[in-house]
Amino acid sequence: MTARDRLELISVKVDRAKEHLATISADLRAYLDSKPYAVGAKRAPDTRRLIYSVAGVRPTPLRISAVLGDAIHNLRSALDHLAYQLVWVGSGKKPSSHVYFPIADDRARYIEQRRQQLKGATPTAIATLDALMPYKGGNDALWRLHKLNNVDKHRVLLTAGSAFRSVNIGAHMSREMQKHLASPPMADKFSGMPAVDLFLRPADRLFPLKTGDELLIDGPDAEMNDKLEFRFEVAFGEQDIAFGDPIVETLTSMVQLVEDILPKFEPHLQ
Repeated sequence: MTARDRLELISVKVDRAKEHLATISADLRAYLDSKPYAVGAKRAPDTRRLIYSVAGVRPTPLRISAVLGDAIHNLRSALDHLAYQLVWVGSGKKPSSHVYFPIADDRARYIEQRRQQLKGATPTAIATLDALMPYKGGNDALWRLHKLNNVDKHRVLLTAGSAFRSVNIGAHMSREMQKHLASPPMADKFSGMPAVDLFLRPADRLFPLKTGDELLIDGPDAEMNDKLEFRFEVAFGEQDIAFGDPIVETLTSMVQLVEDILPKFEPHLQ
């Protein structure tokens, strides 16, 4: 078996994770297209400021969490399959058990796990692995992948929830400028100009999003603007691991992470 053959066997797991990612992306589009968020406005009695807030939010479908766990498990499994092949090539025989791609909470624990979980791998393969620094504080992306997989294995589902992504204030700015340029000829000239999109990301993403969360505070006695566009997204809800991180972007980066790692070990698989 060539090194390329071995990598192709491992890549099947990554390909499966990509299929799950496509499913999650489609499910999230359907969820967001269903308009699960309601936005309302109220006026603060003391300041007369107009406050836009969440009037309602539907729960994230559990199916998304289920498929998300499958995708992460496939990526973590691809790394374990890589470790299996490295030990097989290095020792000259198929490993029996207890072979894993070591990822730990710190460097000391990584060294200990590496000794136990990669017995038989060549010193050059070990050096390549060490260079990845697969532990918290070294390669935090690998550590998050590992921890999320552990959560999914030992609990029913990974948690996911909604977050405030951005607000398009372009139309709002256009209206305000028209009000301040109410006298012709400037008002007539400006009224014919199309509004420009201007999406602003909030400092507080309000994760997990809930009814009553304030999205935007307008000026005193401002009129409600139904042209304001609020955007939301679905994010991981795992405290201390991935809390509020967008699901699609995060999972996409994890797929790329594993895809980038595999070729580094091709010289050690022949």
